[in-house]
Amino acid sequence: MYQEIKPSKRIDSVVDSFWTFSKNKSSENFKILPDNCTDIIFDLKQNKGFLSGVMSKYQLRRLSTESDLIGIRFKTENFGSLSKIPLDGTKNLKIELSSIFPKVNLDILSQINDLENLNTKIKFLENFIETLFKQNYTTQDPIVLSVVKSIRLSKGVLTINNLAKSHHISLRQLERRFKSYMGLTVKEFSNVVRFENAKKRIKSSAETSLLKIAFDSGFFDHSHMNYEFNRISGENPSYFR
Repeated sequence: MYQEIKPSKRIDSVVDSFWTFSKNKSSENFKILPDNCTDIIFDLKQNKGFLSGVMSKYQLRRLSTESDLIGIRFKTENFGSLSKIPLDGTKNLKIELSSIFPKVNLDILSQINDLENLNTKIKFLENFIETLFKQNYTTQDPIVLSVVKSIRLSKGVLTINNLAKSHHISLRQLERRFKSYMGLTVKEFSNVVRFENAKKRIKSSAETSLLKIAFDSGFFDHSHMNYEFNRISGENPSYFR
């Protein structure tokens, strides 16, 4: 069973959500859609910790009835100030946590297992996150963060040229810094933002035609939106109605 929990106010600028997966009735293949987040995942059954890098397209993962996972879903623009390696080396990959944070003691797994309920586990992980930032925080890239904000505000429709001009930086510099800090190219990040916003609009506006949503969301036409939805999610837009 999958469950999401919102973080407390003290870390909600950094963490999008916590999530758990356990006690599933049967083994299943799960489709995971990109959300421009980076996850730290603790596998309590196998006593392992790993990083699930930012995704540019959907992934299928098989989870068994024995799975017992707890995850921290970071907003990638904040996770970039933690990572000791460029995040483009983690895109669409699952990497051992020790490769990213050598100082992390995986005794934390046994400590989580010893806690009685989910609320105490979440509080424990919030303290863990604060410690992680104290030990690993590096200088944020203000230009990348400003570009990310502009992309989100425009719902992914600003061109790379316009973003570079408005931030007084060359295209080459912007692409290099953005990809290293965020894990995705500017175009990949923008595509996921545009997909997410169009998906929400499709779900919430049943009376609005898909063609109008396509135009309003910055797609050239309906077929362009179909192509992007299939590429990113493996589904047609109508699937999300």
